[in-house]
Amino acid sequence: MRVGIIGAGFTGLTTALGLVKRGIEVVILEKEEGPGGLAIGFKDKQWEWALERHYHHIFTSDNAVKRLAVEAGAKYFFSRGKTSSLWNGKMVQLDSPTSLVRFGGLSFISRIKTGVGIAYLRYLADWRKLEGLTAETWLKNWDEEAYRVIWEPLLAGKFGERASEIGAAWFWARIKKRSPYLGYFEGGFEELARKVEKRAKARGAKFVYGAGVAGLKPEGGKWKVSMEGAGERTAKDFEFDKVLVTASSFLLAKLAPQLPRSYKEKLAALDGLGAVNLVLALKRSFFDDGTYWLNVNQKGFPFVAVVEQTNFVESGHYGGDRLIYVGNYLPANHKYFGYGWERLVSEFLPYLKKINGGFEKGWIRKGWVFKAPFAQPLVTTGYSAKVLPHETPLPGLYWASIQQVYPWDRGTNYAVEMGERVAELMLNGEEKDGGRK
Repeated sequence: MRVGIIGAGFTGLTTALGLVKRGIEVVILEKEEGPGGLAIGFKDKQWEWALERHYHHIFTSDNAVKRLAVEAGAKYFFSRGKTSSLWNGKMVQLDSPTSLVRFGGLSFISRIKTGVGIAYLRYLADWRKLEGLTAETWLKNWDEEAYRVIWEPLLAGKFGERASEIGAAWFWARIKKRSPYLGYFEGGFEELARKVEKRAKARGAKFVYGAGVAGLKPEGGKWKVSMEGAGERTAKDFEFDKVLVTASSFLLAKLAPQLPRSYKEKLAALDGLGAVNLVLALKRSFFDDGTYWLNVNQKGFPFVAVVEQTNFVESGHYGGDRLIYVGNYLPANHKYFGYGWERLVSEFLPYLKKINGGFEKGWIRKGWVFKAPFAQPLVTTGYSAKVLPHETPLPGLYWASIQQVYPWDRGTNYAVEMGERVAELMLNGEEKDGGRK
């Protein structure tokens, strides 16, 4: 059997590794110049470690990606990353029961109710009890004051006008999996991806980079993949018995127009948001209090989070640069997708100064902007009925996307878990529950 995998993100990498270990011939096709998917890195000339284009970390409970790291020989560490919130023009730490009790933005009874609500969600095993409710409804019912002060601005900042549609099961997953200690890979997530790639290559996997897939066509019991920028390779190089697409529902529908109309309608119902991340290399730290992650709990800001990587990972790995992300989740047609990093800095500067009054353009040594047209599924109520199996209606064509990891949210760990499942499915032809336990 010869398998083609479209996409060298962690789902594609894990699937490839699972297949080649069982003697299957695998070719991975990737439009970028290296592996990693949404966790792909970049490296300035003075840095020792690569940095992800879009901020990444893992949780202590992310066992699948930790197992993969051990198998590939990648090293990781955990550290207590300080999380704060911007509330009423002030930064306040909000990442533990103690900091919640001290938070002056809520009445005492509301603080207690919020703590009890978080504990309830952490210990709730059956997420299906929440599936018929929106996050807004559940949070308001639990404590309206906390919803208004903490949760509503975050939901609105992340999901915009769709915030009221987000399901309570999505919120449960965010609380359930979060851990006070966060993990990172030595050398960055790209180092893990490269080590998995190396291990797969040692077993015979082939990687084709810098060539996007233009289309898929079933012909004579095979799948023919047409490529953009395939160079000297022949059509025979892109002929497979089975093909796995590790991309969004939108791209799957575009690549395989032969899919039944009813199935494509189901794909179209799976909405999502893109991401625009401004990355700045600064000459000094942006957060002097050691904050790693700042949630912007304040309406009117044009971004939802500021993340200082070098308050989590030693700046020495980045040539002494202090690195921050200014992050957003936005519809793919938002104007920021057309902005360069300097224009985004000009747009964001007044708001960054509201967080740190001394911040100015002179602090910036260099900047980048990275854009992903799809990075966050819009998980609405009753989402389990929308999740499609990995097998498509077309024999030999499989699909694996972060839109299928429900009730969990996007994350490298779930990409790895999904890759393990899909490898078994492609080998044994038996679809399982997709982890929705």
